[in-house]
Amino acid sequence: MAIIFDLDGTLINSFNIHSELIKEAIDRVTGKRSIPMEFIKNNIRFPSKKMLGIASQKYGLNLTNKQMKDIIKLKDELFTEKYIKRIKFYPGALRLIKFLKNKKIDFCIATSMNDEELAKVEPYLNLHSLSRVVNSPALRYEKPNPYVINKAIKLVKAERKRTVYVGDAETDYEASVNASVKFIGVNNPLLKNLGYKYFKDIKSLLLFVKKNYLDFL
Repeated sequence: MAIIFDLDGTLINSFNIHSELIKEAIDRVTGKRSIPMEFIKNNIRFPSKKMLGIASQKYGLNLTNKQMKDIIKLKDELFTEKYIKRIKFYPGALRLIKFLKNKKIDFCIATSMNDEELAKVEPYLNLHSLSRVVNSPALRYEKPNPYVINKAIKLVKAERKRTVYVGDAETDYEASVNASVKFIGVNNPLLKNLGYKYFKDIKSLLLFVKKNYLDFL
């Protein structure tokens, strides 16, 4: 069985950073500080345009499509070393990857980061030394579009019925359904009743895989 991992919020602790950046971008583009950080953190797992649409309606910002594009572009521009160097792998993530390698279990990372974002984080996370990595070239391929999962399946040459996607968001689950693969949720209690399995963190997933690794061969 092949395992495909989401990256942000699944293997790495990047959500607080993305929340800070999107808030700063919104404040700069709108000239207002009307969206609380709590709202952003609670909704950061949504695709960017959907989250901005919800925020616009809830807080009366009346954001135009151009403003939304400007916010997303500025957020990407603000994603610099100052923030990137704060990103760390969740406890157990590197041990899980090492275990999969040792047992010769097929896996890869499938991230929604575009080429520019991926190039920015690579020097700090060394993703390509850990795993094969596929990514999304544009926002139109954001999950629940199954684009990155389908791309990963082709890369690892896996059978869909013997593939599991590990993610932390409801859109990850929806993308797995759209790709016709099993889903394992992590790091998000809202996923408890969705998919094949749920684990509170990556360390718990590691223990499960170690105990049942023969099922993944």
